Amino acid sequence: MKVFFLFLCLSFQLSAQEITPTEAFNQSLVFADDLQFENMDTAIERQLKSYKQMGLDGTIQFGNTVYPRTVLKDSLLLLQKIFTEVRSCLKSNPEKACLDFLNKEVNKKFSFFRPVPGKDEQGYGKYKTRFTSYYSPDFNGSRVRTDRFTRPIYRTPDNELDKRATRVEIDFHGALAGKGYEILWVEESFYELYLLHVQGGGRIKIHAADGSYETKYLSYDSGNGQPFQMLYKYMVEKGYIKIGSIPNQRKYLAENPHKQEEIFGICPSYIFFRESDEEPVGVNSIPLTEGRSLAIDIRIFKTVGLINFVRTVRATGMTTTGTMEKAPFSRFFIAQDTGGAIRGNARCDLYAGYGQKAELMAYNMDDLGEQYFLISK
Repeated sequence: MKVFFLFLCLSFQLSAQEITPTEAFNQSLVFADDLQFENMDTAIERQLKSYKQMGLDGTIQFGNTVYPRTVLKDSLLLLQKIFTEVRSCLKSNPEKACLDFLNKEVNKKFSFFRPVPGKDEQGYGKYKTRFTSYYSPDFNGSRVRTDRFTRPIYRTPDNELDKRATRVEIDFHGALAGKGYEILWVEESFYELYLLHVQGGGRIKIHAADGSYETKYLSYDSGNGQPFQMLYKYMVEKGYIKIGSIPNQRKYLAENPHKQEEIFGICPSYIFFRESDEEPVGVNSIPLTEGRSLAIDIRIFKTVGLINFVRTVRATGMTTTGTMEKAPFSRFFIAQDTGGAIRGNARCDLYAGYGQKAELMAYNMDDLGEQYFLISK
């Protein structure tokens, strides 16, 4: 769902035989879900709907085992049934008893596979996956320009010359202003808009003159084809900030407006959006599910919808000494997205969703952990 995505919202032609870089993991696993299975039904139903539309012809190989691709649908249905039973259990039984049931059922009814990292990957030799995270930022906006809502969000321009305009030309010199490409105006800064471009989608509260509002979503529509550069690298190189954190970048740009054009100029890439009633979408136009969708390398794992069980760490907050504190967690995800920066056999980007906790997770995760694919027996 991010700006890097070259294949976002495209349907991928399935080959007759797909081979995944995985190996069987023939040990029992201990399963727990830090979100208590919240949103899993939504993620599963969205994936099943996509499978119904696209079909599941051919075969897919995990480890040395070849399955009909329909096993991916069967696996989702089986996991959904188990989760329904676990939630029912939790209504009247101790949590431990219900988790014991979960572990017994999943270990009995699923085979497990783990990705084999390539030699150039961080997890090579350790059977570890590199995890990062992304999210959908929140905005306040209006359908008309006002004194409060002054910065436009643009749809894809109608002609190629306008579409190729750079970030500075658009944001600082009005290259697209007044041409009818504006879909909304927001109150947030150029930096927050840049973060929207990095993430590739967001959520917006659209305010009306009478004080009412409606919530919509901003989904990636296209890009201007210009190169993308992360601002923090330039800011650190120039000595504007010492550590390239989001708070440090945000603070410096707010306090030094005269430097903004220079800094944003190193990132000529620009993203155009469309308004949607549905959440931002991933591969095959599947709406992403908060805390449940993840991005994998679509060049390697060509069929999305794989059940993932993940163990890694996430940020929980800043300590009194100014360091970021992290805690281990485990969770079920479904592979429903991809991205230009997501490259490798053992490389995942976890979709955190919305709000401050999601932002905290997204901007403070770059860690190795465990990744397992679940295939019904």
